[in-house]
Amino acid sequence: MLRFALATVLALVLVLWTMPARTVLAPVAKAAELPAGIPSVYLHLPRDLPTNSPVQVLVALHGMGGNGEQFAANLLRDAERNQWLIVAPTIDYGDWTDPAQVAREDPRLIRWLAGYLDHLDLYAGVPVKPRVLLLGHSRGAQLAHRFAFFEPERVLAVAALAAGTYTLPFERGPQGNLIRFPFGMADLSTIAGHPFSRTSVIEDTDFWLGVGTEDNNPADLPRAWDQYIGTTRVQRALMFQAALHDLGARSVLVVFRGEKHALSAQMAASADSFLRALDLAHMDAVQAIGTPIPLKSPRNARAHF
Repeated sequence: MLRFALATVLALVLVLWTMPARTVLAPVAKAAELPAGIPSVYLHLPRDLPTNSPVQVLVALHGMGGNGEQFAANLLRDAERNQWLIVAPTIDYGDWTDPAQVAREDPRLIRWLAGYLDHLDLYAGVPVKPRVLLLGHSRGAQLAHRFAFFEPERVLAVAALAAGTYTLPFERGPQGNLIRFPFGMADLSTIAGHPFSRTSVIEDTDFWLGVGTEDNNPADLPRAWDQYIGTTRVQRALMFQAALHDLGARSVLVVFRGEKHALSAQMAASADSFLRALDLAHMDAVQAIGTPIPLKSPRNARAHF
């Protein structure tokens, strides 16, 4: 009888463990404002949640033609080890080569993401740390570093891999000319309702940039950014790194020998090590967003709206 009872309990545990994820709904109104649709948001909670502190959030932003769940799959093992909650929206990006479209699209995506993070504790069912880690690849890297410029007080660190374009952290060029978004930050007050905060970026956020040596074909990139940051992804990463240093921000650039545009295991591991180090360094005295409540939500959830 005892063996039968134990077998029954084990079978029940396995059934509960493999049950499909419950859908968690997110605000419809905020998603409806977006010109580029966000059909879903993939959430992944670590199996072992921190016991005495809120959960660190990793926002994972995919590139053109990707989706949140597939992109997050590259990060699950590290997220489990680091006890991170992954937030990976699926974004139907518009034409990233058109500066006018980027200037309209990215501020709206940033406003939506900021609003979503404000309520993340409710969607995930756990208290979360107020400052997030951001990891983006290609188009996602472009959105990630712009989010940090718009909302530096929300961001602990950014890992930007293989971005095709960058926004310079300056309002004016060397000759005193205004550099408007998405090339620079001159008109942030008009776009976001507040000026660019150089001090907040310097004090609050660390940057890691990654690019492959073979990701260097000028034909892959739009020409509108050439005058500001060069003609290839390698040149642009170098120029953006120099701009961050000129600003006084903390940043690291890693150039991966022989790597092309794809997100390789080596790139992901390097980015993870950087983000993990920043997370560990800021582990003490963290304020939580949300009230601790019993965990009832599943480890994986998709929010469709």
